[in-house]
Amino acid sequence: MPTLDISCDDLVVADPAYVAERLGSDTLWREWWPDLTLTPSEHRGLEGVRWAVTGAATGTAEWWLEQVRDGVVVHWYLRVDPVRPLRGQALARLRERYVAQYRDRLWRFKDEVEAGRAAGERRTGSEAAIVSGEGIDPQQSQHVPARQQRGESMAEQTTSTIVVNATPKEIMTVIADFAAYPEWADSMRETEVLSTDEAGRPKQVRFRVDAGAISDEYTLDYTWSRNEVTWTLVQAKMVKGMDGAYVLRDLGAEGTEVTYRLAVDVAIPMIGMLKRKAEKVIIDTALKGLKKRVES
Repeated sequence: MPTLDISCDDLVVADPAYVAERLGSDTLWREWWPDLTLTPSEHRGLEGVRWAVTGAATGTAEWWLEQVRDGVVVHWYLRVDPVRPLRGQALARLRERYVAQYRDRLWRFKDEVEAGRAAGERRTGSEAAIVSGEGIDPQQSQHVPARQQRGESMAEQTTSTIVVNATPKEIMTVIADFAAYPEWADSMRETEVLSTDEAGRPKQVRFRVDAGAISDEYTLDYTWSRNEVTWTLVQAKMVKGMDGAYVLRDLGAEGTEVTYRLAVDVAIPMIGMLKRKAEKVIIDTALKGLKKRVES
């Protein structure tokens, strides 16, 4: 097992083909990782690239690009051993440096390609909730929720927006504090963080909710970016599918615009109008609770 085993996940709302082309560029990687030499070992088109890594560390690196909704989730893996053996704090600092380098450059790229897109706005020319399992490597399929492996897609999402008198960072801190949800989210009865990502943020979270028309116990898989977090369903008792997102837009002195998107598929028959109404109630209640919690 490599000394450093790093993985990061970020949603980029842009054309997947363009993202694949840009992130597969040798020039880009020489700029992003000047102390590492990445030699392509496998080009997988829209699904990314694998590299052999030499230089300051030896091992492998990989982009895995997962087309989701109106963009692509960028999964980055770096599995290497430093040429100079490190332990303890020195190894932890190197890990933090590689993660920080990646986050800084990936978020700059995200800001560049998403420029001009309003919070919660679908990418121009895209369809809602694009998900596909075609061509996924069997070894990678463990990272993909079952519904996405089957190639199913969600209906168009219900959306609502509110302005919160706080910074995006302060709001994201409350969103990520799942243990406190039962204190301010009316329908939430119980939460449990099952796993975290490389940055220590919740990755899979189990919920028990009672929201009237939609009540269930389910597990969601989260993908975090600087001002956006998205989730998709892993498993549930009654709910068949759930795609959602919080999208934050910094308004400066006016606070932060928070957009909540949600689409839910339930196992029992439900008239579309009633399902949309249930989603709207869930969204509006959550936004009001979030605002009250953050501003209190």
